[in-house]
Amino acid sequence: RGFSVNARLAPALSIARSSAQVPCIAVSHARARRWSRAYMLHALLSAACSFKLPALDLKLPSPSLAEDGRFGGGGYATALRVCADVLSSPNDSGGWRELGTLLHGKGRLDASAMALRRATQIEPLDSEAHVALAEVLRAAGRFEEAFASLRTAEAIDGRPNQALCYAGYGDRGGSSRGGGATSATDAVDFDALARRVGEVWLTEVASEEECEWVIATAEEHNAAKGGWACRQPRFAPEGTVANAVRAPDMLVADEPRLLAWLNEKCDHTILPALEAQFGIPARELWLYDTFLLKFSGTPGESGLGVHVDDDGFGLSFNVLLSDPADFEGGGTRFPPNAFSSEEAVYTPRRGQMLSHYGGLRHASVPCTGGLRYIMVGFVRAERLVELRLEDAAYGARTGEG
Repeated sequence: RGFSVNARLAPALSIARSSAQVPCIAVSHARARRWSRAYMLHALLSAACSFKLPALDLKLPSPSLAEDGRFGGGGYATALRVCADVLSSPNDSGGWRELGTLLHGKGRLDASAMALRRATQIEPLDSEAHVALAEVLRAAGRFEEAFASLRTAEAIDGRPNQALCYAGYGDRGGSSRGGGATSATDAVDFDALARRVGEVWLTEVASEEECEWVIATAEEHNAAKGGWACRQPRFAPEGTVANAVRAPDMLVADEPRLLAWLNEKCDHTILPALEAQFGIPARELWLYDTFLLKFSGTPGESGLGVHVDDDGFGLSFNVLLSDPADFEGGGTRFPPNAFSSEEAVYTPRRGQMLSHYGGLRHASVPCTGGLRYIMVGFVRAERLVELRLEDAAYGARTGEG
């Protein structure tokens, strides 16, 4: 009481904000001096966060994490800078948005939602904050709120987010269960669902002619744009091995012809197949992210290392579009996990969909030559969140039974 936290912490906040450019614990000072300064900064910022942002229950990473790799790629410095930015400029929506995104990446969904709501309150026209909030709410299973946030962003930008474009929950007005309680016919056996998350299915979804058309349409679309995009992989922090992958990709929703084709496939084959595999009604499945990947033997474009999809708590599928004769290598590898003590490798035929729980750790079998096109989709279901698969998901992602 009676003093300004910001004023007292101004030097520390200044250090933290600049740490991404001049990391105060990464330079070649004497070790004792370096650690002393790092822990002092950590203590000051932790105290400030507890005093000024108690509802978020922020727990800053220990300085020791800066050297052991768990906050690799400047993550430690980023965490300090973001917290310092919010403390020193509490009315800046950008700082709150960045804090919310950081918390989302660490699995702090409630705190992330609070930070992102604050960003939208400060700047109601910040469409990025509304989309980021929707992603957190969707991850938490709060679909109707997520849907509303995406609609708000659409009203600001004048164009819908891709999550509103695909068949299933996203194109049904944001109501998967008709606004009422789950009926007896919709009841899901959670014990059975918990067992099913270890299954991997292969389903025929497209003909060879359709696959050829999808590839040709995608190439035509990207040629008109000046080339394929090579975006950062989803949930791959800067500095990690996964982040080094920059395979050419595109969103299916960006090409109207491909979007119409995919939605027809979702209605007739993809979503019904996922319903059969996991026992969740197709209308409750929210396909929110679908993209094409173009793998080759070029370094950084051959495939992904071991990972989980998105945050690991949804469903995933990928469809092989290329003729296997057009590339070398390829396939999907599942290391031993909580459901199987042996590694499994799947090499789908052209037009086959490989589907699985997103938390099952898996990797690409590297493409060593030619071109391998696949279509990838990420799906959410409220019932998966309700299931709370802590033990199964942990084992699936870490490989521990």
